[in-house]
Amino acid sequence: MSDRVGVAKWFMRGLLLFVLAFANLNDIWSPDVLPNALFAWTVVREGNVDYDEFVFRPGLVDPNNRNAPANSGLLDSEAYFFRACGESTATEPPKATRSPGGPPAPGPNDHVCSIFPPGIAFLAFPFFVPFVLAGAHALDLGLLVRVGHLAAATIEVIATLLLWSVMRRFARERWALVLVLLYFFGTSVRTVASQALWQHAGVHLAIALALWLVFLARPVALWRELVAGAALGFGAVVRQTTAMLVPFVPAGRVRATIFAIVGAAIGVLPLLAYNAVAFGNPLEQGYGTKPFDTSPLVGLYGLLISPSRGLFVYEPYILFAFATIVLLRPGRDHLELRLLSLLYAWAATAILYSTYAEWWGGRVFGPRFLDDLAPALFVILAWGIGHGLLARVAARVVFGLCAAWSLLIFQAAAFVYDQNTWDLHPANINVDPSRLLDWGDPQWLFVLRSMPEGGIRVIAAAGLSALALLFLLRVESVLPSRR
Repeated sequence: MSDRVGVAKWFMRGLLLFVLAFANLNDIWSPDVLPNALFAWTVVREGNVDYDEFVFRPGLVDPNNRNAPANSGLLDSEAYFFRACGESTATEPPKATRSPGGPPAPGPNDHVCSIFPPGIAFLAFPFFVPFVLAGAHALDLGLLVRVGHLAAATIEVIATLLLWSVMRRFARERWALVLVLLYFFGTSVRTVASQALWQHAGVHLAIALALWLVFLARPVALWRELVAGAALGFGAVVRQTTAMLVPFVPAGRVRATIFAIVGAAIGVLPLLAYNAVAFGNPLEQGYGTKPFDTSPLVGLYGLLISPSRGLFVYEPYILFAFATIVLLRPGRDHLELRLLSLLYAWAATAILYSTYAEWWGGRVFGPRFLDDLAPALFVILAWGIGHGLLARVAARVVFGLCAAWSLLIFQAAAFVYDQNTWDLHPANINVDPSRLLDWGDPQWLFVLRSMPEGGIRVIAAAGLSALALLFLLRVESVLPSRR
């Protein structure tokens, strides 16, 4: 009977988190997600991975013909999220703006492929296949956005439940609940990751699964290291930088590291196979030769404390995860060594992103790239709280104030954020990123000021969110838990 109650409780948790992913009543998406959504159509209907059937070719369009394909609802083959399925034969520069260092646009006769790694498209494939088989129109934008939202929310909820399970190993039940709500509401999870088919949900799932497998108080069997490595390897199919965690998670133990690397090699095979099919070379990848030439000092300032992208501005409570380092004694046991190694992995990833030419991550709300590693920091935070990090009243007060700030700005963004407002006016931040460093005009302040403009929709969204949250809290208080 207790097993049934436990399953019922986890099911209700997942269901209510899923409801919360939709209760903001605000469609947040970007054209980035279109190739991931269209992947099922091209695979099932065409038997390939190119997007030729969805595009028009600007070089072949008569600009004087108003009935040219550009007006037929097709996508521009020169859009920034497309590239040639191989070497481009284009002889003219594209009319559409492309990101620095990215691959050139396809030529008029080239096959068209996505620039993005295929992992999130693989994960979303089962959600789109029924619509493909039912004959749904591939370029129905409303369908693509809403089914993509369904897929992203489901993937993110599974990741959240795995993370919740890990945090309950180290912190008391109530603290684990507080942290999982903070993860869901006080990071980019509800605002971005669960809303559309960006890579974030897939990365969170891969990391959360790896942490669930190996972050145990007891010694870990080697098969768990292998499967955790495979999970992170597949995470690299979603976003390649996820692979950076592979050598860190085993915390330097030779056999465990070997098993993790072997697992990662297995997990990354779908990416190599896709690259071979799409680009004719398993080692080719869609992003092209992206420049990593930003000064690390500039990039770290931007990623950590800039007004419109800084992790510690949007999520100041995360500082407590780093404060946990004073409680870690690596010589004591394997778990503490693994936690410390996880901090090293986070630092290595942050340094890498700090040198990236587009360190801000495009038009998005909050610290996009660093929030990919949020599950890792929350596990560290849970362990720290379980070992007295917030034992003092003053520490709990400061943590609570920091958390309240993050909850405020991220929920405002979940209700009203629109990529076509602050991010584009008066200038596109991708063209002029200096605005991201302007304390006189921060992104979060614009979002807070926009709340009244949401009117009745924001009121309804807040009411639905509060109702779902109350149900979740009720579930936690009524159904007994198994530790």
